Amino acid sequence: MRKHLTLSVVLVLLSTVCLFAQEDPEVVASGSGIDWFSLAIGAGYLLGVFVLLPIVIYTNIKSGLFVAGIESSEQTRPFEKLTDEQKDMRAYGILENIEERLTPFESEEGEELLTITNGKQAKFVKHGLDYINKRLLTENEEISDQVADFSYVYEDRTERAFTGSNWIIGCSAALGILFFITGGISTFLFIHFLGLVFYILSSRTTMYGIEKRMAYFGSTGGVIGSIMSGLFLGNGTKYYLKHSDGSKTRDWETEGQMALIGLVILFVVAMVLGFFAAFLGVINFIINYSASFLLPFKNSDDDWYTKNFGQANRLAMA
Repeated sequence: MRKHLTLSVVLVLLSTVCLFAQEDPEVVASGSGIDWFSLAIGAGYLLGVFVLLPIVIYTNIKSGLFVAGIESSEQTRPFEKLTDEQKDMRAYGILENIEERLTPFESEEGEELLTITNGKQAKFVKHGLDYINKRLLTENEEISDQVADFSYVYEDRTERAFTGSNWIIGCSAALGILFFITGGISTFLFIHFLGLVFYILSSRTTMYGIEKRMAYFGSTGGVIGSIMSGLFLGNGTKYYLKHSDGSKTRDWETEGQMALIGLVILFVVAMVLGFFAAFLGVINFIINYSASFLLPFKNSDDDWYTKNFGQANRLAMA
């Protein structure tokens, strides 16, 4: 009976794996008429790879502050029609606005400081400091010191660290290798690995984002890691047969069957995680980039200044 039950479980799991591994699986009709599994995978690949991946790459490249004198002089366009005093006044206005938007906190020494705690603050600081460094180029030492202080805060708080799951990366990479072995190089294989790249990049979280998670959820370990570790630990369970004389012997047959079932379950879970890497990347994008992403065709420096400080403050460009 136990053998038949074990064989049935293995056959069901293997059938599930074959269903997931089909290159062009048929849509399975459900009560609602929607195959949510296929929909999630398709959304992950299409939205993640073709829409969000370029945005994430651009954001990671352009998130650093512009530094006058180091970067291309073509990006430096100071106002020639503004006097030094007018430039200073405009810079002071931006810096005061930055100061009002940042979050105050008290250091361990009792000093009142400012910090960045969300993406909107980070974007405003970046645009403001870039505007000063590109368009104003003021030589006022007080302004330069304030710019340097806010630049340090920005660079420190927007530094990103990987907070994703190495298990998902491993499963997705292994699934890609399996596709390559069974089907060679294909368009889907290329898209799949781009989905993995998207997951890795979208899992990079800012320092203020990490602090928010710690405040809400504490320092608990990753859910995926706990699941996979649990599957591995389950394979180490020992089984014994108790005889009529009271003696015990290892039940190698049961241990072999349970190990086989555990490996099949582990394989199925690994394949599911591998397929879902791009979809999980979309979720990570919403968490880590939705308030701080940058677009190449978004507002220029002057448009940003006009939007935040009014048309009356905008003078003709040199």
